[in-house]
Amino acid sequence: EFEKKFAKFHKIKYAIATSNCTTSLHLALLSLDIGKGDEVICPNLTFISPANMIALTGAKLILVDVQNDNFCICLKDLEKKITKKTKAIMIVHPFGYPVDINKIKKVIQNKKIKIIEDVAESIGAKVGDKLCGTIGDVSCFSFFANKIITTGEGGMILTNKKKIYEKIKILRDHGMTKEKRYYHQTLGFNYRMTAMQAAIGVVQLNKLNDILKKKKLIKNNYIEYLKAKTYEIFPKTKNVSSVEWFVTITFKKQNLRNKFIKYMQSKKIECRPMIFPVSFAKHFRDVFDKKNFVNSYHISLNSVHLPSSLNLNSKDIKLIANSINEWEKNIKL
Repeated sequence: EFEKKFAKFHKIKYAIATSNCTTSLHLALLSLDIGKGDEVICPNLTFISPANMIALTGAKLILVDVQNDNFCICLKDLEKKITKKTKAIMIVHPFGYPVDINKIKKVIQNKKIKIIEDVAESIGAKVGDKLCGTIGDVSCFSFFANKIITTGEGGMILTNKKKIYEKIKILRDHGMTKEKRYYHQTLGFNYRMTAMQAAIGVVQLNKLNDILKKKKLIKNNYIEYLKAKTYEIFPKTKNVSSVEWFVTITFKKQNLRNKFIKYMQSKKIECRPMIFPVSFAKHFRDVFDKKNFVNSYHISLNSVHLPSSLNLNSKDIKLIANSINEWEKNIKL
């Protein structure tokens, strides 16, 4: 039921529920026959899962810097990184902000390059009139506890291609064929979602539009109450239909982020630092030169996620904003 309703919501033919988004990404890559000798492009500023799963297939991970204005994959850097060995591009829609995949499609037209959409943080966001997750060859979603809708843990894969769908169904369930029980025709995995999680997912999906409205209200309340001078509020949503998974601020000057977090902790308000770039991870650090990812490191080291829970009301956000405004008023630059 969850798979059918999720597919219907996105107007996509096939949906496959999984144990989490990381396993979804792994299955998506394998469904496109990606492996040793292939190159897969991925943004450098993303949670580590897409990069890890690319490496797990045996393919070569190619990292691309992101744009300062919207944290999305940088088109100019992407064009430079495409080679004859490029098999796929992992498009991550970051923090509720949609990547303009149509521009990327123009870059790769007439090339046999597949697009995998990572929509873990951006369910409901749109590129033009199309929902994120409906434009690439295959797309992956997350229902982790902190995501826009949740099943505690869980993921989903969408595709319009029957061949991909059928391959993923087999790989997800131990490589076992549907026709002959306990006959395993390939190396497979136990990447299934439980029925209990799916039941929660059905209810959550029914609440999605209301959740997105509440998220938008939280963002608008922050914009109303904050008097931003030393930082910018992300994302800048002009001309796109984003969803406000997190409310993120990026400081214009360096060495303010950690001071800000410490101050907010003194006010008993938790603000979380931005993730590190993929290239910062110990197992990737020696492969990639930090100098090639100026935007990724600037954003990572100077950005903070503000409290964005659905439990927050206008009074709560005003209280948080007042503490931020007080900090900004007293900070010595």
